[in-house]
Amino acid sequence: MIRLAALGGEVKLDLESRLDGRGIYICLSKDCRLSELDAGKLSYSLKTLVTKESTASVSEQLRKLVSK
Repeated sequence: MIRLAALGGEVKLDLESRLDGRGIYICLSKDCRLSELDAGKLSYSLKTLVTKESTASVSEQLRKLVSK
């Protein structure tokens, strides 16, 4: 599981679970379908507006992390 944190409208990977802000945890396995992160679902879970650009950036970072 990895934490995503909402900081000032941006979503950041929180690899050490230390960032301030509301956070959610997501699974890193292929079964969790990381490629299907959705700005609307993240906005709802994080209780803040999340842009499509921010979601795309986090999705790309997660893909790189999983491929290592």
